[in-house]
Amino acid sequence: MTTGQRAERPVTAFAVAVLAVVSVAACGGDMDIPVATEELQNMSADYVAYGMTTYVTAHGVREAQIEADTAFIFESESTAELRQMTLVFYDEMGNERATVTGVEGDWNQETNRMVARGDVVLFVHTDSSTIESPEIYYEPDIDRIWSDSTTVRTMKDGSVTSGTAFESDMSFENIVIQNMRGGVRRVF
Repeated sequence: MTTGQRAERPVTAFAVAVLAVVSVAACGGDMDIPVATEELQNMSADYVAYGMTTYVTAHGVREAQIEADTAFIFESESTAELRQMTLVFYDEMGNERATVTGVEGDWNQETNRMVARGDVVLFVHTDSSTIESPEIYYEPDIDRIWSDSTTVRTMKDGSVTSGTAFESDMSFENIVIQNMRGGVRRVF
């Protein structure tokens, strides 16, 4: 060995010893700190999914895509509670029909019935109109989307129609605003 090689060996041994001491000290930290919040620890959900994306299909054809920041899944009820949700509906050709966004919602995994709540916006892709309501429901068995709450529809040209509720088929060709108030006005 040369003189330079002997000098490196004590430095390497010293570095390994320091790393071992630091590793042991790090392991001796406070282990009583919970990994999750108390609310999450007490939750009755069977699973919690973060960044969830799933598809709704019928006869092998994609009908919708569901995205949620967080999904709390309850197996016994076949339901999921969604947070910061987006629901995209597709037509038979795979084109986007409409997009629903909401603060939260529920999804029945057996029936695919859904409800979005909290500043809900329905964007209809074919005419670029929006429908805003506190909550919007989707019933796939009868091909219907609706709200029983205050509804505001804004067209692409800025004209606005408001009412106490709305109902539509999923092709968005028959949108009905109930009890229209204030007529049609333009937003500038």
